[in-house]
Amino acid sequence: MKRYRALIPGVSGVVGRRLAEYLTESGEWEVTGLARRPPADPAGYRVIAVDLTDAAACRTALRPLTDITHVLYCARYDHTTAAKEPTDINLGMLRNVLDAIEPMARGLQHVHLVHGSKYYGSDLGPFKTPAKESDPRIPVANWYYAQEDLAIERSRGKSWTWSASRPHGICGHAPGIGRSMAMVIAVYAAISKELGQPLQFPGTPGNFQAIYQVVDATLLAKAIAWISTEPKCAGQAFNVTNGDYLRWVNLWPRFAEFFGMEPGPVKTLRLAQAMSGQGPVWDRIVRKHGLEPTPYERAALWSYGDFIFTPGYDMMSDTLKLRRHGFWEVVDSEEMFLALFAHLRRQKIIP
Repeated sequence: MKRYRALIPGVSGVVGRRLAEYLTESGEWEVTGLARRPPADPAGYRVIAVDLTDAAACRTALRPLTDITHVLYCARYDHTTAAKEPTDINLGMLRNVLDAIEPMARGLQHVHLVHGSKYYGSDLGPFKTPAKESDPRIPVANWYYAQEDLAIERSRGKSWTWSASRPHGICGHAPGIGRSMAMVIAVYAAISKELGQPLQFPGTPGNFQAIYQVVDATLLAKAIAWISTEPKCAGQAFNVTNGDYLRWVNLWPRFAEFFGMEPGPVKTLRLAQAMSGQGPVWDRIVRKHGLEPTPYERAALWSYGDFIFTPGYDMMSDTLKLRRHGFWEVVDSEEMFLALFAHLRRQKIIP
């Protein structure tokens, strides 16, 4: 007998897919995912194709879901890393889901929102670090704020509660998702090696030395499940990271060693431009090593690499609140990256 029944909007993304897999594997959850473009191979959970920007479509698709206990909201409107994410559309998508599910799921217990450290303005420039959940909002419109306000308002006087997670630098190995830090690094390394180059850091000198943080997708899934079922977490937001910090200057030699390369100096590139013409090189690598035929445009999202490797300031979130509430699991970030690369190699995604 399943204890919980989760609805996961955004199940085709790196967070939603790993969350659905983790909950299904746990044996305690029955999972239904929502996606405009459903994944081709959902493992043990159901996926409904629906456009969350379409209110009528949401009402039709969610009408049969009368037994949902948890909405674990992982969706976001399609965007590029360089474009400002639209507040009105992201807010409307969440509203459409809540409007559709609330009248049907009388046993709804909790709504969880997956946000991030952009809540603190991490994408806009240097910000107060380590960022704490109690820090005041910045005076810039942000769809995280709009969604959080909606959840607070809608949950008043209801039988369900809300919570939010604020991860940073989410790392996973979901197939076919180019917006992956591990894939950006691995494909960049493979192409550099094929061209006879050392593994040069493609970002800015400041970024090479700055403090950074990441979170393993499985750790984030565990944290979301725990936050969403722990009563003392209701009505609160929590920073979620691996629990450590890193500097690329320290990791880059380890990455070079893994890929059998010499580490090179910093060579600042705009990856979206510099790597745009390397499709034939990637195709040659795929043929040479007998890799899975991943199209170059889906192998890595180079604009995401620019987003990661450009800022020359620290990215630090305080995770003491999560620990004090009782979630103690951590991951060594260096070990995580090497394990992700090894997994991609075993799956014949990278050489």
